[in-house]
Amino acid sequence: MDKQELLKIIEEIEEIADEQILVKLERLKGLINKAPKSKTIHRFNKRFAEMPLYINYQGIKATVFWEKNNQMRILKGANLKKDFTLTAKGEKSFSDKFGESLRLENHSAIRDFILIEDVVLKSVNEVGLFLYFGGTNSWQVLMNEQGQTLDELSK
Repeated sequence: MDKQELLKIIEEIEEIADEQILVKLERLKGLINKAPKSKTIHRFNKRFAEMPLYINYQGIKATVFWEKNNQMRILKGANLKKDFTLTAKGEKSFSDKFGESLRLENHSAIRDFILIEDVVLKSVNEVGLFLYFGGTNSWQVLMNEQGQTLDELSK
């Protein structure tokens, strides 16, 4: 049964229904007519390669270019978060460990928590883990010059 058939049946019931049922039928029609929310698809788009993306999160500032599908360039001069927050058990989280491993791979580009060379990573997630050990959705942290997040630009 499709949406139109359901609405037709509701109209027929409305002709013989009392006031309480009419209220519930109106609510039902609203639910049927409500457009489903589309899920944002987070993936590379060529227009992203044409714009610088900026990070200003928890004191971390960086400029990033998403050059290709699996290539994001963090420009030199970006600052990195100095320390991470331990879990309730007093341990490093998976994000912290992964962020540290990315920093180790790129240790020659870092001096005193500042990038002295550009660093190329593979994803939005890696950029967040590298710069500030994650802890948030980086699609909502990277922004264009107008302040629109990657998440908003993907919709």
